[in-house]
Amino acid sequence: MVRITEQLVRKRAEHNELEISTLEELSLHQQDIERIEYLDKWCRELRILYLQSNLIEKIGETLLMSEICSVMSM
Repeated sequence: MVRITEQLVRKRAEHNELEISTLEELSLHQQDIERIEYLDKWCRELRILYLQSNLIEKIGETLLMSEICSVMSM
């Protein structure tokens, strides 16, 4: 199972100088991710999350209850 790690999020946050606490948009497409974890703790300002072409079966309540305005998943 591929997990979302802080290192992965920082790597994908290059345009935000690797700062994840103020990250507003994150693209995690084509990473073979199976579960969404910890984003609500690490990325408190996250508004847009791209998840296309992953293996996620279920979006958890934590993600749905967060302030993310747009989740793009297919």
